[in-house]
Amino acid sequence: MVQMWEIVGGADKGGIIVRDGENTKSNQLDDRLSTGALVEEVELKGDRLNYKLVTGTGPQTGWVSIKLKDKDLAVKTDKGPSPPPTAVGPKNEAPLPIALFFPGQGSQYVKMLEKAKDLPAVKDMLEKSKTVLGYDILDICLNGPEDKLEETRYCQPALFIGGLAGLEKLREERAEAVDRASVMAGLSLGEYTALCAAGVMSFEDGLKLVKLRGEAMQEAATSGSKKQLMLSVAGLERAKLEPLCKEAAAKEAINTLKDLAEKNGALQAKILKTAGAFHTSLMQPAQDRLSAALEETLPNMKPPLHTVWMNASAQPIRPGSDPAEIVALLKRQLTNPVLWEDSMKAIIREGVKEFYECGPMKQIKAMMKRIDAAAWKTTTNIEV
Repeated sequence: MVQMWEIVGGADKGGIIVRDGENTKSNQLDDRLSTGALVEEVELKGDRLNYKLVTGTGPQTGWVSIKLKDKDLAVKTDKGPSPPPTAVGPKNEAPLPIALFFPGQGSQYVKMLEKAKDLPAVKDMLEKSKTVLGYDILDICLNGPEDKLEETRYCQPALFIGGLAGLEKLREERAEAVDRASVMAGLSLGEYTALCAAGVMSFEDGLKLVKLRGEAMQEAATSGSKKQLMLSVAGLERAKLEPLCKEAAAKEAINTLKDLAEKNGALQAKILKTAGAFHTSLMQPAQDRLSAALEETLPNMKPPLHTVWMNASAQPIRPGSDPAEIVALLKRQLTNPVLWEDSMKAIIREGVKEFYECGPMKQIKAMMKRIDAAAWKTTTNIEV
């Protein structure tokens, strides 16, 4: 039987220190393991616990001390992860084994929304967006030019609306797939789309946050003296990739990392068409601005109607959960890796059998092919 532990220390510091090895002089990881987190014991050596995160926030794996000067930092518990809900959606119905996914930046293309713009719900969103954004996003989506649509400040609102347009198109085709979906999740920017689809925030509040997010990220990416880029690597294990990242970081050269990844057996190493080093510490200025806006929006937020799998933790937020838990994770999202593969594997383990990618392109389906071939075969794109 798996032994579970609850983190009880570090409440005054945002959690307890995590290291990458058993020795207390091993490298300290950037994030702390949150107070109240539940972890699964992998190995226990004296007062040092090697764990795997189950609920809460912090590194997915690592070593922590269970005591410090006779004070408990972690205690054994019979608690476990919350079970899947028995009712979801606006009508509190039994969930279907369906997941809805929403794409992130990189899925945009000129002419997007052409297939969904005339749906009544989508027309309503586009009209409301003019007031929130101060410009006509549909015109940029349909007519470009491409380099303007690729700008983070325009791209993110476009994809937020594009994902919700896909949701409305799916609702027209198969309403129960929307109303009774077990799980929702979004990739990076798409997480805001998923939260809106799950009923956590209104369209207007979600779009305001996304507008600020895009503007703040673009500013953070262009305000420094050095150009920021991102590299997508496929087919290379994380344990093998991380040392290569450190080696390349010493030279501050993403092309160095591209070459190293390819030489070490990566199936693909591609520099992305994004405008910055997203989900790294270089986004801290943007995260600070967004965190303040999230706090202002929190009183308007509602508990989710569907399970939402979160990027920063690869853990589920269940229907009825306090929105403050969601905000805490969103405050970490911009400066931490998106744990998409871990999330997909966990969703599949939960018994979800059918997957819909709502929005432009096939970014998420392509990723699913590398994660789980069987799930890829049951992933349908709802193009807009």
